[in-house]
Amino acid sequence: MIKICAFSDIHRAYENIYRLQPEIESSDVVVIAGDIGPVMWYTNWHAYKRTIAWINKPVLAVHGNWDGSLIQEFLSPYSVHAGFAIVDDVGFFGVGGSIKTPLTTPIEYTEEQIHEYLHKGFEHINHLPAKVLVSHTPPKNMCDRTLFKTHAGSNSVAQFCCEHNITLCICGHIHEACGIGKLGNTTVVNTGSLKRGYYASILVALNGVEATIKRL
Repeated sequence: MIKICAFSDIHRAYENIYRLQPEIESSDVVVIAGDIGPVMWYTNWHAYKRTIAWINKPVLAVHGNWDGSLIQEFLSPYSVHAGFAIVDDVGFFGVGGSIKTPLTTPIEYTEEQIHEYLHKGFEHINHLPAKVLVSHTPPKNMCDRTLFKTHAGSNSVAQFCCEHNITLCICGHIHEACGIGKLGNTTVVNTGSLKRGYYASILVALNGVEATIKRL
């Protein structure tokens, strides 16, 4: 069993990561599901670097749709976008960015690209009993309902979860869709926005997943 401290959509409120110290200390791994930025010229970029370096647990991350090349480069040592990591026999893989949005944000992918990125990481961990997908974008029709009552998640993420018996999907992107749901056998956790103080505490075991949404 491993314990995960998961959060997303920091949007420059990096000081909230320090406020998570008790949760981080009691966890085995920290998962960041994207949108550290956007980075502006006035942003103290060194503060981002110090904050992530301060975390004394393994960090796994994907970039969000607002995270341009500077953040992606910074996250590369921790990234599971189109890649993978294994922690205590739990396999992690992921996809960053988002599907197309009305805002035309910096990092958006087609459904076909998302499907390709997912396969690249999954092929390395598909033999493991517990599989965790870290996706900035939620799966379609699960923890993805916007303020306008539309479902803005990814069909590719939803299909992949169902077809490959994914244990857990950690996501963010749609702040107001913060919550926990079930898509087939997959537990879906939209952590909400850490900028607003939301995060998730998750236990992954061979017999299932226990997840709680918390607020600072």
